Amino acid sequence: MLEEEGIVLSVNGDTAEVVAETKSACGSCSAKSGCGTSLLASMFPQRKRSFLAANPVSAQEGDRVVIGLDESAMQIASLLVYMAPLLGLIGGAILGNWLMPSLLSGFTEIGSIAMGIAGFVLVLMMVRKISPRLSGSSRYQARILRVLRISPISVEGIKLMGNQIDGK
Repeated sequence: MLEEEGIVLSVNGDTAEVVAETKSACGSCSAKSGCGTSLLASMFPQRKRSFLAANPVSAQEGDRVVIGLDESAMQIASLLVYMAPLLGLIGGAILGNWLMPSLLSGFTEIGSIAMGIAGFVLVLMMVRKISPRLSGSSRYQARILRVLRISPISVEGIKLMGNQIDGK
């Protein structure tokens, strides 16, 4: 399960609008001072994005929550969005390279490029048609896993803890 923290913006029945801040991995890396990726990450401000999530824990507006998404669902969705169009491009190009010598002998390369683009576009259209059906499935929807109950820590408690450590 992929987990991320967020804040509930609004609640509507059994769904909630949650905002989560996109985090860069560079913040916790020890090599960030000499890394090009860290430099690029610092040039672009962190974005906040909101989305709808199932709310089985009855989180309320303003609650800090942990949201989750099934990891296998994320992998399948990634394959559908990234790999399928790539396979359509490659498959179309191979098909064009195979068909063009018999159809137009002098235009094999152009035919291969055109068929590759056609395969790419065709698969993108299929992905677009399939996407609403998948997004309607609860498996592909984020859900609130738990509400974070952050209790305030008293300053006196910290002082007492410090005295016990010092042996006083």
